[in-house]
Amino acid sequence: MKKLTLTEYRSLAYTLRPIKPLGTCCGNVLLETIHVEPLAGRSKTVVKHTCVVQCPECNKMYLSKLD
Repeated sequence: MKKLTLTEYRSLAYTLRPIKPLGTCCGNVLLETIHVEPLAGRSKTVVKHTCVVQCPECNKMYLSKLD
């Protein structure tokens, strides 16, 4: 997993459809977390955190809350 800067992460996340945590894509397999929103440059008091997840079957990516 490549570490992204906050700018790179936001640029990628802006292009993705949201999906609920533990959501599925094209099957009943769990989506894999491939990027976690960096905390660098963010207020430590902000608790909302997101991640980019990917379907292991079709490789489609989504934005999800990190719960």
